[in-house]
Amino acid sequence: MKTKNLCCFIFIFFVSFLSYARADGLSKDIFISNAWVQAMPSSQKISAAYMVITNNSPKEAILVSASSDIAATAEIHQMSEMNGMMNMAMAANVHVPAQGKVTLQPGGFHIMLINLKKPLNKGDIIPITLHFQDGSNITVNADVRGQ
Repeated sequence: MKTKNLCCFIFIFFVSFLSYARADGLSKDIFISNAWVQAMPSSQKISAAYMVITNNSPKEAILVSASSDIAATAEIHQMSEMNGMMNMAMAANVHVPAQGKVTLQPGGFHIMLINLKKPLNKGDIIPITLHFQDGSNITVNADVRGQ
């Protein structure tokens, strides 16, 4: 019985180690800068987060989702122009090219923070976790900027 428990422990440890090593592989080459969130009046339950994602890896990185304790939901969205009208739609992911960068900005890709759990005031710091296709997670502290 002890051998079985030891084998289970070793297996779980090994799988956990591989998951950690895999997640650390990409995240050490991804850098997030200029992360910020738009301040909103307390009556608003939605805001957007912006940032620059730089990929110094020789492989493409794919941002597949985001999360934050400040909101019930965080979604990747993209603004686009169609027939002279700006449209916003949920995006499945954001491709960050190898040795390149993508800017999440007003009028383009951004992260929508939906059903805010508290007001966002200028000067607050909001942690946002970015989830990449390879299993990497990077948490960034975004500044809340005024309207």
